[in-house]
Amino acid sequence: MQTLNRHDETPSLKETVFYNPQYQFIIRLLLGGLTGVYFYLAPVPFFIPSGETIVCLTIGAYILFHILWWRYFRSKGISHLAMRLANWIDFIGAGLSVLVDPYPMPPTIVLILITVIGNGIQHGLKNFMRVAQNAFFICLVVIPIHFVIIQRPPPYPFYFLSLFLLILAHYAFDLVKRIERLKDRAEKLAQHDELTGLMNRRAFLKSADYLISLYNRTHIPLVFVFADLDDFKKVNDSMGHDVGDQVLKQIGVLAANHFRNTDITARYGGDEFVFILTDSHLEDAKNVISRFEEQFAGWAKNSGIPVGVSFGIIEATGEKVILDALMKTVDEALYTEKKRKKGRAGTGAS
Repeated sequence: MQTLNRHDETPSLKETVFYNPQYQFIIRLLLGGLTGVYFYLAPVPFFIPSGETIVCLTIGAYILFHILWWRYFRSKGISHLAMRLANWIDFIGAGLSVLVDPYPMPPTIVLILITVIGNGIQHGLKNFMRVAQNAFFICLVVIPIHFVIIQRPPPYPFYFLSLFLLILAHYAFDLVKRIERLKDRAEKLAQHDELTGLMNRRAFLKSADYLISLYNRTHIPLVFVFADLDDFKKVNDSMGHDVGDQVLKQIGVLAANHFRNTDITARYGGDEFVFILTDSHLEDAKNVISRFEEQFAGWAKNSGIPVGVSFGIIEATGEKVILDALMKTVDEALYTEKKRKKGRAGTGAS
């Protein structure tokens, strides 16, 4: 089971809109306590035998579970399985409350909606749909049984209360969907270079740190590639920045075509680019870069743009690596390659 430390901010948490477990824990205890007060002060007797005992045991078990869950979260972090288990405990507690509620218009039905909204909004659209489906089936079971227990038909206002709650749930779902769209758009703008569509430097460093920590634990094969355009300044000066932008965009197009979704592709700044090939060795990376360079040279020639690209390639080795040291090494490899090209062609490079 994959466990996510509460301090980590890894790509696997992308589904989460926002997660505030401390606030959720307080709300759970508050609702559990209020439900206990509601049943304790209710002037209407329970319609089922041992109703008070069932309520006390349910609320006590509910609060105890979430206290233990909170202690587990504080010490071990969180997992998707643990989140789903907490969701179901919320539903079971809310469903039992509706079941034993002695009133024809059970206010405890709102607890089911609170469970949907509280668990759904925090964990994203997919989880919202999942908990909404669970709530629907729970209502199909507990509401008819509730009216059988109290031996009364649903009163007229109950139908409209149910309709209002359904509208509220749908409205919350629509808001979550809009929030996720805005969140995805904001993340893309914050993490990607607008011109090339590649990651920006900040996003690259964050992803690279994660991959380095993964390498230091598992020694997954990683190859770092630094790329720099040759004679790019001359192109900008002689042909204009619009042509220079076309060159940068083409790098982005070729990167999308040659690298996998699991690889990291980023514009490091100006005419510098950096790529990380995951689960790849040096020879694999050299083959990819060779095809990349060949296609870029063909495009530049056909476009009449006197520009080239140089690469420095380094494979991560050793028991433990440091990102800064690795970036310095791959930068030196790039400098060596540019110097080799300059000596061979007898011309200057940008």
